Amino acid sequence: MKKKICLFDWGGVIETSHIEYQTIRDCLYSLGYYNIHTTDVYDEFHEKDSFSQFDYINDESKINEVLKKYLSRFSDVVTDEDVKKYKEIYINMLVNNPYYKEVSEYIYSLKGRIEIGILSNASMLDKKRQDSHINYEKLDYKFLSYELGMVKPFKEIYEYVDNVLKDYEILFLDDKEVNLEVPKSLGWHTYLVKPGGDLEGIKKVCEEFIKEN
Repeated sequence: MKKKICLFDWGGVIETSHIEYQTIRDCLYSLGYYNIHTTDVYDEFHEKDSFSQFDYINDESKINEVLKKYLSRFSDVVTDEDVKKYKEIYINMLVNNPYYKEVSEYIYSLKGRIEIGILSNASMLDKKRQDSHINYEKLDYKFLSYELGMVKPFKEIYEYVDNVLKDYEILFLDDKEVNLEVPKSLGWHTYLVKPGGDLEGIKKVCEEFIKEN
């Protein structure tokens, strides 16, 4: 019988999407950029131009370049100090968020009954935030896009993870249907996390997975 592992996405699963929106918005507010719309700034950051490649970046200077270009959407003058301040606020936000902590503590509680890991599209900045919040040392596996040079929903990242975890039966939780299509084709168990916080759903599917023969 194969061992079992639960793999969790980060944004939208452990950290809810609306909190991600608020984080980026509040970072911009702190720099004095007030004429913005929450979902617009999030979508622009993750979807347009070079930002679609942000989760591949593993070089600090390139991150600074991308952030400077992003911030220039909201101000004619963006200084290196603005970029530095944005990064500091982004990394340190939400450390004490109650929902965030509750989900993390539940994930930790699975240790001993099942192995746990993270599979996330993440930049170097996200890695610093995640590490301060969830403590990677408590995880059995972590798969971060910027470290692997691969991102969801493309097949290569799932095939890589599937090969590493070839001795495991896998449950993968993500908040985007498109990110679950390849895992399903590989025979993984999947769960589409509901928006806005779905801790009870997460608990239910994990407990059922653990109990299955």
